[in-house]
Amino acid sequence: MRLFRFMTQAALSLAAAGALALAPQEQGAKPPSAIPSGFHFEGSWNCAGAFRNGKPHRSSMTGSIVVGDKWLELMEQDIEPATGYVAKYLIGYDAQQKQLVEFDANNFSAATYSSAEGWKSDVLTLTSPISSDSKAPYAANRFVFSIVNPDTFTMDWQVSKSAQFNWIPADHLVCKRSTQS
Repeated sequence: MRLFRFMTQAALSLAAAGALALAPQEQGAKPPSAIPSGFHFEGSWNCAGAFRNGKPHRSSMTGSIVVGDKWLELMEQDIEPATGYVAKYLIGYDAQQKQLVEFDANNFSAATYSSAEGWKSDVLTLTSPISSDSKAPYAANRFVFSIVNPDTFTMDWQVSKSAQFNWIPADHLVCKRSTQS
């Protein structure tokens, strides 16, 4: 019984020491930022690309830094196809979830996405929760933003038909900074 008590106390002490050793790193870790270092989304963008079926997709986008310079706001309006699609993407840090979140509000629907990693090598991947609706056209979807150069970024929408994440391209846009005032 003494040996059991000793081993239990030793295990608890080691677990506590491990937790204390990790605590300073977690407290000192900087949360991921919605705004990538050295890139400016502010301004107007002309976007062109294609849907998975090869049909052209063109839109205009406007970027702003909002809410105390902590959130990235992107407004998209489709030009082709002329469906009238309008969206607002709001990307920022959720301290409770300890990850970046995206709110996608558009005139057809709405969705949420998240990323625990944030921007890595000029790429931000935001993934939706897995759908529990067996009739949904896909189990999950994601947006991948990639910075190409100071005046160009790409935005890819991908879907997975299964919860095991086999990503299929759905929409690809190349967005170039507008030179018009």
